[in-house]
Amino acid sequence: MKIFESKNNCCGCSACEQICPKNAVKMEPDNEGFLYPVIDSSLCVECGACKNVCAFQNDYEKNKSQKAYAVKHKDFDTRMTSRSGGVFIAISDYILDKNGTVYGAAFDDDFSVCHIRTTNKSERDRLKGSKYVQSDVKDTFASVKNDLKNGMYVLFSGTACQVAGLKNYLKNTDTSKLYTCDIVCHGVPSPRIWKEYLSHCEKKFKGKVTNADFRDKTLGWKAHQEAIWIDNNKHILREYTYLFYENDIERPSCYNCKYTNLDRPADFTLADFWGIDRIVPNFSDNKGVSLLLVNSDKGCELFNSINNEIDFVECDINKSIEPNPNLSRPTAKPKSREAFWIYYSKKGFEKTLKKYYKKIVIKRIKKRINAKYKSIVKKV
Repeated sequence: MKIFESKNNCCGCSACEQICPKNAVKMEPDNEGFLYPVIDSSLCVECGACKNVCAFQNDYEKNKSQKAYAVKHKDFDTRMTSRSGGVFIAISDYILDKNGTVYGAAFDDDFSVCHIRTTNKSERDRLKGSKYVQSDVKDTFASVKNDLKNGMYVLFSGTACQVAGLKNYLKNTDTSKLYTCDIVCHGVPSPRIWKEYLSHCEKKFKGKVTNADFRDKTLGWKAHQEAIWIDNNKHILREYTYLFYENDIERPSCYNCKYTNLDRPADFTLADFWGIDRIVPNFSDNKGVSLLLVNSDKGCELFNSINNEIDFVECDINKSIEPNPNLSRPTAKPKSREAFWIYYSKKGFEKTLKKYYKKIVIKRIKKRINAKYKSIVKKV
């Protein structure tokens, strides 16, 4: 049994692993650190369940985005500890208040990222904030199915490909109490590069990582910078952020993403509301605004139930998504990607970071100088 012909056609959602009736499929990391299904031929009975469940290669359940909102949670601390405006907290509070379960990406003890099941607000708070690395969903699809069979309300959040994978996995399950959120995704970076970067920080600052934040808001919501705590001392950095936005470390399938449109697999789609000042003047205070797309009737009903927890303005969908390119097209595969990974395999992470970070900084300086020059010329 062969699930896919090319790595471009596997998003790593793990639906194939979790649906296999013989436990013949295991997710294993490749040389870039991304998880792919490996089939044990001695256990496989060629039933085809793994291939049929694949939402990335087959079709997926589509919801057409109905409404767009600019959203800020009314609690300031909630916003400051969230990636954007904190709307996920309002949505997940609704589920938890019904004694439900909430699933999403969190840091593990070693600061790798994986999906976890939470049943209270303290556990749920581990899901706050950006995770700019692919999350290992582990056995959470099976856990969601079990919760639904037990009559519980469930909220599952993840990338669109993870949500689509879950929905295909649950095709024969009653999902009337399931709510889903997909994240507008630029592409998922390599867990291996993230792990190596943490080791780099520990060597650089001579200590152990005790906390991490992919999007620190100290300088405001619009300032893209990571924060790494070494022995509880905070360091503001941009090395990993710069690598991420150069797009060399994203999963191969991300350049071929089929979810970069308004046909969403989830009830809600969440993103940073870039361009908010142009669309809703005076709404942003640079502490975070969420773009919330409501994609289903069920999503509309839940949204109406959380109105008292949030400040919101309904916006034109087409204007709202313009500053979010990954709602209209996948991230382009850079010409430098193959060279990056060849250099990394030969020289290791430290030399690769040094070489590419220097190139990125020079590139950004040139870009700023060029923009400044054009601005001056335009004024003249």
